[in-house]
Amino acid sequence: MKKVVLNIQNLNQSYEKQQRVIKALSLLIYEGSIVSLVGESGSGKTTLARLIAGLEVPDSGTIELNGEMVFGDDRFTPPEERGVGMVFQSYALFPHLSVEKNIAYGISKKENIRATVDETLELVGLLEYRSRYPHQLSGGQQQRVALARTIAAKPKILILDEPFSNLDTSLKLQLRNEIFDILKSVQCTVVFITHDTNDAMAISDTIAVLKNGSLQQIGTPREVYGQPSNEYVASMFGTIVRLSHEDLKYFGFKAKENRIYAIRMDELQTTPRCSYHTKAQVVKSSFLGTHYLNIGILPNKTKINFMTSEAVSGEFTLGFDSSSIFEFQKNPLN
Repeated sequence: MKKVVLNIQNLNQSYEKQQRVIKALSLLIYEGSIVSLVGESGSGKTTLARLIAGLEVPDSGTIELNGEMVFGDDRFTPPEERGVGMVFQSYALFPHLSVEKNIAYGISKKENIRATVDETLELVGLLEYRSRYPHQLSGGQQQRVALARTIAAKPKILILDEPFSNLDTSLKLQLRNEIFDILKSVQCTVVFITHDTNDAMAISDTIAVLKNGSLQQIGTPREVYGQPSNEYVASMFGTIVRLSHEDLKYFGFKAKENRIYAIRMDELQTTPRCSYHTKAQVVKSSFLGTHYLNIGILPNKTKINFMTSEAVSGEFTLGFDSSSIFEFQKNPLN
């Protein structure tokens, strides 16, 4: 059975004269796992990370690290005693220190600092850059130095705060793979904060989806993508199209009352061979490089967006398979 590294129970946090930003949140993170916190801006991702690190004090609840209470029962362990490492999106490197001195900064004096620096530099592939300064490095190299500095301190848990947000797309993909390999090789327990669900899907063992400070769903990438708990979770992992009860009648789909139905835009098909289909009329087809984005009109005049590999025009068949439709419980906020 895997060891629990982080145990959060019923955590609450609010700022003065504002609503709660973390609401009754409970979360378990296991040793050696990479857990992504995803959600729209203001969902509470960064606040939760700061509470874990001890940079902010919760209103209530408990936080345990490696079985030790760091918040709760009238106890608060300061950040420097928690063993939580953070890599910020700004990297926060010391500009006046060389690469090796940046990495050595957080290493305990009880260790062989030179050996630890060498080992970490080799791990991130920067041995030959040890004497350079941050301004002499590329963005990707600076990111690896920031990661190396944190890993060298041997934290109990590592928090990556939007680590790829300052990088262009091609460099981000390369660095994402490199960082994933590094983290797995050192078997580090990681909390990865990101708004980019593609990054989360690519490197995570587990994804936790937040909305307005509440945990909406936690599961493997396959679970949160294929079995979202609500419409919000589904929308985080691709554009979805909501279909009304009236829309679904034309497809031959019998909808239930008090339910919301939606489908991913790329799951709509232009063939009568799928489970449910109807006639539609294309009003616009735009070429976007890898696909066409189309606007169709259903028999009841509802406009619907869908994707195709080739241009479509005039009247056509639009449909979907039964396995593609999402069904969610309707609540008063919907």
